[in-house]
Amino acid sequence: MTTGSPLLYEQVASLVERQITSGALRVHDRIPSVRAMSRSAQVSAATVVQAYVDLERRGLIEARPKSGYYVRLRRHERLPLPRVRRMQPAKPRGVAASVLDVVREAIERTDIVHLNLTMSPASKSPNQRLNALIRAELRAHPNHAGEVLLPPGDLELRRQIARRCTLAGSPADPDDIVITGGTMDAITLALTSLCRPGDAVLVESPTYFGLLQAIEHLGLRVVEVPNHPGAGIDPDAVRVAVETQKIAAAVLMPNFNNPAGTLTGIDAKRQLTATLGDAGIPIIEDDIYGDLAFGPERPCSLRRFDRQGQVISCGSVSKTIALGYRVGWAISPRWAADLQRAKFYSSVAAPTLQQRVLARYYASGGYDRFLTRLRRGLAATAEHFLDTIAVHFPDGTRVTPPAGGMALWIELPARIDALELFRTALASRIGIMPGLVFSAKADYRHYIRLSFGVGWTDEVATALQRLGALARAAAAAG
Repeated sequence: MTTGSPLLYEQVASLVERQITSGALRVHDRIPSVRAMSRSAQVSAATVVQAYVDLERRGLIEARPKSGYYVRLRRHERLPLPRVRRMQPAKPRGVAASVLDVVREAIERTDIVHLNLTMSPASKSPNQRLNALIRAELRAHPNHAGEVLLPPGDLELRRQIARRCTLAGSPADPDDIVITGGTMDAITLALTSLCRPGDAVLVESPTYFGLLQAIEHLGLRVVEVPNHPGAGIDPDAVRVAVETQKIAAAVLMPNFNNPAGTLTGIDAKRQLTATLGDAGIPIIEDDIYGDLAFGPERPCSLRRFDRQGQVISCGSVSKTIALGYRVGWAISPRWAADLQRAKFYSSVAAPTLQQRVLARYYASGGYDRFLTRLRRGLAATAEHFLDTIAVHFPDGTRVTPPAGGMALWIELPARIDALELFRTALASRIGIMPGLVFSAKADYRHYIRLSFGVGWTDEVATALQRLGALARAAAAAG
């Protein structure tokens, strides 16, 4: 929920970026000189240089000796999108527990290059600032180990979350917010409050494998609707599902779906909210990646279009500030009391110290500056990943270029078994996620998900090139 004003160089960089994405500046076009842009934008030459260096780092422009800066041809622009899949009714066959166990074990390994984890390295968190705030909090509350903040959670943290929601265009009241143990905890609490065993839950496909396992664990059934490459959740498919099936709740990730990385557009969000709201179907929104937009604006929550109070919006700090804090939230005027009860009876409360430290961190005003650096770093790393895939992966590879988040959804040639590639890569100490775990029907058997949250290092570059070679070998053998 970004709210701070961008720095001057960021404003200049955004101006040039918009010209590139709109087509006003095309590949190989020369962009205005430093002096010309300085006069036009009424900023110093040093500010323009900083903006151009940032654009160059992100792969949008390139410097040519004694000639200036030009719009760069990005290799990945030759990569087509994954094909649109028409979902056919099918009896769910699920993912074998043995496969999920191997995937989970790979996540826990410390001797591999983790292209499989949608998280930033621990070193990218604002550790120094958080540690200072921990010390300040312990001085103020030296007996915190014996204190518990019962649901709905720390009031100041809820105020800070509500403030950010409101400034991002989706007003929230602190009393409507329940602090949880992360986004999945919030989603699970919502499902247990809204559904009973045997109920059907609408999800997009592909979707996060942890959500599918949570739904199965609760004894619920899944109804899948497509999430299309480059477009997001299909509102027409949702309408058909609502008209033909009895659905107790929907769990949707419109902002940078994991694994597809897609952003559902505003018109589609409006249609989805209206269709489900008119049918009286609660919507549980997973908005964990909403703050990680690569563009200048944060995409809106489904709550912006909620007229019936049907949306429970869930988020956390796991992908931004602190993975290990395990603090998230659920926002709902209608079901806040139910969520509070569910939290109390399931796990009593969320961690006390972490809540208070996060409240201090948000109030200090440093989050927006940190978030800007994080988003720009992720965008630059995504460019490196895409260009490397374009060069080193087999012909016929298709990728959805992300507009935010941390996930890359890759369709490989159909003759490649992604589960076998997962095992082969793991033997080479490279972690990836096979596509079949992202569907209740064990679909997407020649798809993989990679995460660029790991950052761009020589080790990551080598691993990605090696993975491409393994994929080419698999394609040749198939």
